[in-house]
This record gives sequence, structure tokens and C-alpha cells, in this order.
Amino acid sequence: MKKILSILMMLSIVALGACSDDDNDNNPVISENVKEFILSKYPGAVIRDTDYDRGYIEVEIYHDARIKDVYFTTGDTWIATKWDISTADLPAAVTTTLTENYPDYRIEDADFVVTPEREVYYIELERGNFEKSVNITADGEIVT
Repeated sequence: MKKILSILMMLSIVALGACSDDDNDNNPVISENVKEFILSKYPGAVIRDTDYDRGYIEVEIYHDARIKDVYFTTGDTWIATKWDISTADLPAAVTTTLTENYPDYRIEDADFVVTPEREVYYIELERGNFEKSVNITADGEIVT
């Protein structure tokens, strides 16, 4: 049950992250605990922006030459980190799984999502007017 709840939380973060309110002028001041967590997990990261996103604190960082969104509860608990990934950088096992299971779909967007429990590729697919999202581990396993 805990696994299912964490996956649902991760999916809601990714989905809601795409709908963030960029016009919100109420940027949170992040705590020292959040800053310390970011710098220990992502050494050399530069904090670029903070925002409230559907009840979570979203901290945008620049780390390893990419923009990453790091999500925390208002109690400073890390929930997830996500960043865009190009389709060319998807592992071969992920590409194979997509080709075998969704041959008529094209990749609309891909993110890499890290939570305390797992790492997955969150892939948004489309076929005509149909859209579908799927989570795939690096070894090609589809997870819900």
C-alpha cells in the first residue's frame, strides 16, 4: 500500500508540475534544512527559484548542467526530484519497452523522476488525439 501511495504521489507531482502557476508572486522562503538537503544530495547545485506548487514547495535548481525541480512538503520532507530528459538519452530497455508495448504512439515528453523509493522515466505518449502516461524503470519494467 505504501508503494502505491508513493507512486501516486510521484505521478501527481509530475502531472501537476506541468501545470504550475508561474504567475504566483508568493515564492516561499526555503528553510536551512531544505538548502542543506539540496546541497548534500546535489553537490554544487545552484538554487534558481522557489514556488508553491499545489501544496508542495518546488525548488528549481541548476545541477549537472540541467534544470531540476525538487519537491518538498511544507514540513521540509523531500518528496521527489524531476528533470526533462531527451528521448535520445532514454536507456535502450526503456525504448524497447515503449516500442513493444506502444508501437503506434510517439513520445511527447520524457522526465526522469527520483523519489525516496525509486527512479523512473515518466513518459508522456500520444497517438492522434489520445494521450497516455507511463512509468518505466531503467531496466524496462512498466510500473504503476
